[in-house]
Amino acid sequence: MPKMKIFISALAALTLACAPCAGAGTAETSPIVEIDYIEDAALSKLLIAAGEENPQIAAARQRTEAARAKVEAAAARLGPDVFAGLGGLWQDDGVTVNASVPFLGSLPVTAIGSHTYAAAVGLSQVIYAGGSLTAQKEAERLALGAAQAQELRTEQAVENSVRRAYYALRAAQAKARVAREALSLAKEHLTRAEKLFKAGVVAKNDVLRGGVAVSEAELSLIRAQSGEANALTALRRAVGTELIKAELEAPDIFAQKLFSEGGDRELAKILPRVPGGDRTAQAFEARAELKAYALLSKQAEKLARAAQGRTLPQILGAAGYVAADDSFFPGEGEAVAAIGMYWNLYDGGEMRAKTREAKAKAKELLFQLEDMKNAVRMEVVQAEQNLTSARSRLEVALRQTEQAREDYRIAVRRYEENVGTALEESDSRVALVNALSETATALYDIKTAEADLIYAVGK
Repeated sequence: MPKMKIFISALAALTLACAPCAGAGTAETSPIVEIDYIEDAALSKLLIAAGEENPQIAAARQRTEAARAKVEAAAARLGPDVFAGLGGLWQDDGVTVNASVPFLGSLPVTAIGSHTYAAAVGLSQVIYAGGSLTAQKEAERLALGAAQAQELRTEQAVENSVRRAYYALRAAQAKARVAREALSLAKEHLTRAEKLFKAGVVAKNDVLRGGVAVSEAELSLIRAQSGEANALTALRRAVGTELIKAELEAPDIFAQKLFSEGGDRELAKILPRVPGGDRTAQAFEARAELKAYALLSKQAEKLARAAQGRTLPQILGAAGYVAADDSFFPGEGEAVAAIGMYWNLYDGGEMRAKTREAKAKAKELLFQLEDMKNAVRMEVVQAEQNLTSARSRLEVALRQTEQAREDYRIAVRRYEENVGTALEESDSRVALVNALSETATALYDIKTAEADLIYAVGK
C-alpha cells in the first residue's frame, strides 16, 4: 500500500497548488497579454506532426494556393497578351483580278497564286474595361486573404483537437492507474479477510465479499484499459498520422507530479496561467474567422463593381507585324495597328442582376459577421465557465480525497481490530477510489478547458 499512500498524499496536497490559480483571470483591470501555455515534450511533438501530416491542414493550404493562383490569373488579365500565328490558304485557281489590256479589253489576271501563306506576330492590350479587371483582381486578393485566415483557423482547430484528444488520453491513463491501484487495495483486503477467517475472527462471507470486490476491481480495470485504447485511437485521428506509443505510455509532465511523492508542490509552477483582461475583445481582434468574413464581404463588393464595369464600353488595342505571299514562310510584310471598342448595349439585364447579387452577398456576409461575433462571445464565456468549474471541482475532489483517505485508514484499522465490518471498509475503499478518479478527471478537465479558452480567444 505504500504507492497508494504516496498517490493519495500527492493528490491531497494539490489544493495548495490550485490556490494561486483559483483567482486567475478574474481581475477586470488586468492588461491584455499573451496566454502562457505549458506543454510537455510528447504533446509538442504531436502538434508538430499534426502540422506536417494532418490532411485537414494540407487541404486548407491547397485552398490557399488555389486562391493565390486566382490572384495571379486576375493580374495577368491586366497585362498585354503576346500572340503569333501562321496560316495557309489553298485554292484551285488562285486569286484573280480584272485588268485592262490594250486592244484586248478587260481580262482576268492572277494576283496571288493558288497557295497563299500568312504569318503574324504582335500583342494586344486592354485599354479600358470599365474598371472590371482591376475590381476582379482586388476581389481575388481579398479572397486570398480570407483563405489564409481560414487556413490559420484550421491549423488552430487541429491543434485544439490534438490537445483535447491528448488530455483525454492522459485522463484515461490516470483512470487506468487508479483502477490498478483499486485492484491492489481490493486484493489487500481479500488477503486480510482470508487471514482473519483462518484465525476464526470473521465469517466466510467476508472472504466472499472480498472476492467479489476483486472481481469488480478487475472489471473496472478492463473498462479503464478499454477507455485508454479508445482515447489513443481518437488521438491518432486528431493528429492525422501514426503515433509513437512509447512516448505516450510514459507519464506526462502533469502525471509525473501528480503521482510522485512531494511533486504536487511543483505542479503549480507548470500549470498554465491564463491572465485576465477582456478576453472577448482579444477574440474579436484575433479570431481568424472574423477576419475571413470581413474580407469576403469586401470581396463581394468588388465583384459587384466588376460586374458593373462589364456593362461599360470595352476598348482593346493591338499591334503587330503581318506578312503574306505564296511561300511557306512569308518574306516581306508590314507593321499593322488596330484599336477597337465593344459595348454590349443590352444583355437582358444579366450584368445588372449579377451586380445586385454581389451586393446582396456582401450584406449577407456582414450580417453573418455579426452573428459570428455573438458566437465567439458565447464560446469565450463558456470556456471561462468550464475552466472555473474544473478548478472548483478539483478543489472539492482534493478535499474529498483527503477525507476519504482518512476514512479508509480508520476503516482498515477497525476491521483489523475486529471492531469494524468488511462493509465499512468496502464503502470507504469505493469512496476513496471515486475521489481519486474525480481528482484525476478534474485535473485534465482543467487542461482541456484551458486549451478551449486559448482556442476561443484565437491563439
